[in-house]
Amino acid sequence: MKTQKKNRASLYLKTIAFIKPFKLLLVYSVILNLLFSLFNTLSVALIKPVFQILFKTDSSETVAKTQNLSFLEQIKNQFFDFLLSLIIVDDIYWTLVRFGLIILLVFFLKNFFKYWNAVVMSKFEEGVIKSIRDKIFSKLTSLSIDFFNRSKQGSLISIIANDVQAVNSTMIASFSIILREGSQVVFFLLFLLSISPELTLIAFSSSIFSLGIVRAAKKYLRKYATRMQKALADYTGTLTEIISGIRVVKAYNAENFANEKFKKDSERYVKSAVKHKMIVTIIPAINEIFAIFALTVVLVVGAMKINQKVMSPDDLMLFLFTLFSIMAPLASVINQIVQFPRGFVSAERIFEVLDTEPSVKDGNLEIKEFRDKIEVKNVYFAYTDKNVLEDVSLVIPKGKKTAFVGGSGSGKSTMVDLLIRFYDPQKGQILIDGVDIRNYKVSSLRSLFGVVSQENMLFNDTVANNIKFGKEHTITEEIVEASKLANAYNFIDKLELGFDTPIGDRGTNLSGGERQRVAVARAIVGNPQILIFDEATSALDAESEKIVQEAIETSLEGRTAIIVAHRLSTIINCDMIYVFNEGRIVEQGTHQELMEKNGYYRKLCELQFGVKN
Repeated sequence: MKTQKKNRASLYLKTIAFIKPFKLLLVYSVILNLLFSLFNTLSVALIKPVFQILFKTDSSETVAKTQNLSFLEQIKNQFFDFLLSLIIVDDIYWTLVRFGLIILLVFFLKNFFKYWNAVVMSKFEEGVIKSIRDKIFSKLTSLSIDFFNRSKQGSLISIIANDVQAVNSTMIASFSIILREGSQVVFFLLFLLSISPELTLIAFSSSIFSLGIVRAAKKYLRKYATRMQKALADYTGTLTEIISGIRVVKAYNAENFANEKFKKDSERYVKSAVKHKMIVTIIPAINEIFAIFALTVVLVVGAMKINQKVMSPDDLMLFLFTLFSIMAPLASVINQIVQFPRGFVSAERIFEVLDTEPSVKDGNLEIKEFRDKIEVKNVYFAYTDKNVLEDVSLVIPKGKKTAFVGGSGSGKSTMVDLLIRFYDPQKGQILIDGVDIRNYKVSSLRSLFGVVSQENMLFNDTVANNIKFGKEHTITEEIVEASKLANAYNFIDKLELGFDTPIGDRGTNLSGGERQRVAVARAIVGNPQILIFDEATSALDAESEKIVQEAIETSLEGRTAIIVAHRLSTIINCDMIYVFNEGRIVEQGTHQELMEKNGYYRKLCELQFGVKN
């Protein structure tokens, strides 16, 4: 229990840290809330003059008027004496006119401060939400690839979209509501105490039961809130997967399957949400029953006090109106408190991401130029328990074309991922110009490379913006030059808007070969010193492959190249070929040397080309 309380306090403190940049707005809100609550209390207090003016009642008839008044009672009496002096004149007509003007002024100021508080709190809440979402997004982009391998895409989207909103509505916005409604409760409570401390004590005796109910319900609120947020993440994940894979869904006539999966996921959310709502709703309902019971007792006791001449009728009516007025803000405060467990659940999910550290740590050194060679020394790597690479050693000299070949799952693409530090090896070293790449800043290291993979991600933007992605200061001339080197300029120039043509989600408005040539242009636009082509043509037809291969050959001039290939025809002219099999390098040499060895590489060639000699 102590650990849970400590964790909740920690979560709340972490959440409050996002509020600090907006503390001035919070101060404005506090001031506006207090002014609103003050005038809201005054609007209820005007009931007493109504009775005194219309029904000619006089509180001075009560014994309490002259006996041992408390400080609050003295303040109350002085206030009403002052108020009546402003209102009452000899002419009843002008008395009513003055009273009407005071009522208008009080209600105008009350709503004026309420309106501006709503504006200020909107800026405050939206600012905090944006700050949290920006922080999460920035954190996600800083995390290593292994984090995304073990995380559901839909769950991450749900955290940014749904959990942040839940934290706002149940913690940040709740703080605002509790501040506003709580200040009203305080003002009304002081006002009730100034009228009759005894009746106030009777009226709020029910709050003991309310606190007990809230305390008992916390366990169930947290349980169903946890289920809600998990179910929300699940159906968001299903939604993301189905939309991104809609071509597969259509191809396999799987619409019904997709629909049923989404229905089941959303149904789990609905069930949890309904149970959560049942508990959240029943608490105020029970509290109201206790409050009405207390109100009934107050009415009876108050009537007895009138008969005993210790309370005036207008004071009792004022007390009852104030008691009715305090119920709504008090219920609102309790309702916000019972929503906190859901906020804590969402906050836990948010800070689980924010507290995650990238497995690939940044180094301290900058590297601006690749001078000599890349060395891989005795590298071991595993995604889980089984090694994907074992005791791999190789050298990639500057200015040479180096190829990695092998069957599917042999480890060649993983080796590329290690070179650009998507992951770090568990054992061994990778050195560039004699320095372990873990000592370099990640951004500095990756600036050396341009990468074209089998399935390049193009964004729903223009051709130009896709080419210069990540290099926003690239000028038009550089974009055009890169497109020419990538053999893409001719087809881009024929598009309706040329380089300003939107290419659709994932580049769906372009053919496979066109997408790959845009990807090649993106890889070379920053003039990288090392180009990596990871199965860049394996998914293309023969004609597209030939065009893209020509683009690759053109772009490689004067650069160091690492080519990962399944189609061996693309690497015949490489200076060095490393042959991978089951995570190890089993052969190395030029194409001719490897063919003469009559080993694993030759078998691969025979399988693809039917070569026998």
